[in-house]
Amino acid sequence: MRLESYISLRYFFSRREEAAVSFITAVAMLGVTLGVAALVVAMAVMNGYQANLVGVMSGALPHVTLHPLTPGGVPSLESVPDLLGPQSGVTGLTRLRMEEALLQGPAESGGRVQGVILRGIEAGVEAKVPEFLALFQDGRGDWNALTPPERQSRVRTLLESLDSRGTSGEVPVLLSQVLSERLGAVPETLLSLLRIPREGGGFSPEPLPLRLRVVGLFNTGIMAFDEMVVITHVNHLGVLFPDSKGSESLGVRLQDPMRALEVSAYVRANHPEEGRRYYVYSWLETNRGLFQVIVVQKAMLFLVLLLIVVIAFFGMISALVMLVVEKTKEISVLKALGMRDRSIYRLFLSQGLLIGLVGSLLGVLLGLGVCWLLDTFPLFEIPPGVYPGSDRVPVKLSLRDLALVLGATWLTCLAATLFPARKATALRPVEGLRRG
Repeated sequence: MRLESYISLRYFFSRREEAAVSFITAVAMLGVTLGVAALVVAMAVMNGYQANLVGVMSGALPHVTLHPLTPGGVPSLESVPDLLGPQSGVTGLTRLRMEEALLQGPAESGGRVQGVILRGIEAGVEAKVPEFLALFQDGRGDWNALTPPERQSRVRTLLESLDSRGTSGEVPVLLSQVLSERLGAVPETLLSLLRIPREGGGFSPEPLPLRLRVVGLFNTGIMAFDEMVVITHVNHLGVLFPDSKGSESLGVRLQDPMRALEVSAYVRANHPEEGRRYYVYSWLETNRGLFQVIVVQKAMLFLVLLLIVVIAFFGMISALVMLVVEKTKEISVLKALGMRDRSIYRLFLSQGLLIGLVGSLLGVLLGLGVCWLLDTFPLFEIPPGVYPGSDRVPVKLSLRDLALVLGATWLTCLAATLFPARKATALRPVEGLRRG
């Protein structure tokens, strides 16, 4: 063991005569521990929230959408994999369509009107996507008692009920629990559909002859989705809105949803002639602002919590300066015996880094323990819609964030040792021996 490291360990573990130095050192180490623990927990919760959001949104939305600009502009299903490139990893293709309308509840519930987006999907195709099935419930009270396979089977049944219309001609729809409560609609309730007034058509909504029949309820946990979207089969929208300017788009699901931006950019760069027929965009582009907000929030949270470590920074400076004052005689003796200034410098540098190392390791252990508790036990009751896809605080550890926290902590501790180490180096042996 190097002499500087040995003396540094003796200073760290030995009982000092000055109790104030020991107390300040302990406080500084505690500050580092709490700062690192807070950073680990905060980064894990933000990563968990982002992972949940990505999982829910990539399940609810197609990863890449081909929207026609001209009639018949969408390419054939067979040509899409080649169009997107050999490395795109296409796992599914589906037709989709969206129309804006007004939905009116039953008269016995007050006949309330709500603006909605009718989303037409190919139910049979989407029923094969586990991420899509995970978004839905069927509105029954025994949902939490079901096993995951039973839940998927029940959701598939709900989606399959959208394929065919009833004998009386009503269009089957799935309604969120939020809209169900607002409109006073339960399964088998009939709802009236009103067309939003068109340009030059006056101000009164136009009632459509066909009515909607609620075949089931769902709850994705995404409030913006649940408050606005009503799901039906894509073929029914062509019947409800025969003269609408809306047209069917083509939705593409990828093996890796996070590559959607790269795939859409590839199509635009390698097939510019197709841009006259349809527009290509990814789900990451349409939700870019949301993910940018998450990144900014994560960065700001990191900087704010890093202030705890910065506060410990001043405590470390005080502890090390007091240690230099307390060990003035010992430093003078070491210099008189021939120890070089750079060795004295490394001695106190090791002392500060040791405080930071022990404090950061304890902080990591404490942070991991808190993350385990949050992930294992429902310590906090989370209101619906706060964390999509989860009823508890989501936690996801990242080695990259852990390395960032430790790196920032050690750099702060290193900076805290520079002044005390230089002060010890500048000490003249004669003055130190005279004071001793």
